[in-house]
Amino acid sequence: MFKMTEKLQEIAIKLLENKEVDMVLGYTKGKGTFEFIPYIATSPHEAKNLIFDAFSEKALSKYLLQDGFQNKKTALVVKGCDHRAIKLMLGESRIQRDQIYLIGVQCSGMIKKDQLKKEIGQELGEIQLEFNTDFLEVKNKERKKKVKYEKILSPFCLSCKYSTPPKEEVDVLITGDNIPKVIEEKKLTLKECFTDIDEIEKMSRKERFEFWKRQLNRCKRCYSCRNACPVCTCRVCIFDRENPDYIDADKSELAQHQFYHIIRAFHVSDRCVGCGECSRVCPENIPLHLLNQKLKGDLHEFYGSYEAGIDQLPTPLSSAKADEPNFFEKEGK
Repeated sequence: MFKMTEKLQEIAIKLLENKEVDMVLGYTKGKGTFEFIPYIATSPHEAKNLIFDAFSEKALSKYLLQDGFQNKKTALVVKGCDHRAIKLMLGESRIQRDQIYLIGVQCSGMIKKDQLKKEIGQELGEIQLEFNTDFLEVKNKERKKKVKYEKILSPFCLSCKYSTPPKEEVDVLITGDNIPKVIEEKKLTLKECFTDIDEIEKMSRKERFEFWKRQLNRCKRCYSCRNACPVCTCRVCIFDRENPDYIDADKSELAQHQFYHIIRAFHVSDRCVGCGECSRVCPENIPLHLLNQKLKGDLHEFYGSYEAGIDQLPTPLSSAKADEPNFFEKEGK
């Protein structure tokens, strides 16, 4: 991990010194323990603050759509899921390739701090981490403990098949050592990582409806999930329209919260890159990823295998073929 940070800083310093880019967008250390936050370096001196680690979970690609990045060449640190989002944005002409410099990084999976805390049975303040291929070694002044990666890594990372951007599709690729075997070998399937989906599928239709009603009724419609999602990139979101056709602004109406999430999940179902940002940022801890993963599974069943940001556009729901099933056709017609 430390070697990857050194390589990243070296590349960023060179890019800024040679004025090949105007800024480098990556991560730096935040105020909290193992907190890594988005960071913009605009000078070689600032580039020394850049870090990449197993806690660099925030998706960065969507920042490119903000006003401060327009008409400026930006170097961007991209994990596998970030790169897939970038490819969708390029395919939809939301950004231009000549305006970005892609620094690909080999992702070892993102550690969930709450799970790590649970596994070691203590706060994260006074510990050191040593990465090995089979386990993470946690040290403090009194003891050492080995923790299996399957227990602490994000389930999205455990099931990700594309954790590292292809070398030929980025401008430079930084690789690391001691990458967990569970990441390199892709041992776990989607169902193994998201067992809650199977449990929900076993419910009756009424039980499933009640489950999602309970979950979605906790929503405050803060739009954090939408704002963090790297593939929610519409120029004008239907939920931001002055006179929306599909939803009103009354946040006291619970059905409107349900409707919002169903619309959004359907909208990104064939564009989801599996980064997990929606669930990570939700202040109510609603398992939005389960809804997205369910829809993605159904799309694979009905339309065949398609991986957003890997397979070529168009996406399954943005095109139609004559022999595709018509789910809206009435029986007997």
